[in-house]
Amino acid sequence: MSFPNSGNSLPNGRKKASAPQPFAKLISSALSAALRGQSSRIKTVALWTGANDRTVKNWFSGERAPSGDHFLRLAANCPAVLAAFLAAIHRNDCLIMADIADVRSKLVAALIAIEAVGVFEWDDQDRQQAGSG
Repeated sequence: MSFPNSGNSLPNGRKKASAPQPFAKLISSALSAALRGQSSRIKTVALWTGANDRTVKNWFSGERAPSGDHFLRLAANCPAVLAAFLAAIHRNDCLIMADIADVRSKLVAALIAIEAVGVFEWDDQDRQQAGSG
């Protein structure tokens, strides 16, 4: 019994240039859309994640995808990355919950602002009544 001739050579250690991964393209698209027109977008993402500038440039180009820790920091700081990821895994229900939480926090801020304006108006009315009486 003899073994087949295929598969008896060792790899030469050179890696072929791999095609961009879909996840890398997903991150690239989300970052580009979210930070379009911003002049310091590379620095902004580097500050969010702690990654170096060259790494961030690779994410923007779609050549590489962020590691797990970097991805978590991206998703925490860039809603577009989080939304793209959740849409890619077909978890639109989570997108809705994130939107509800965002709207809730904006409503709370608006109510606080309205209350503050109301307090100032009441103070003005009290002063006017005290001055006329």
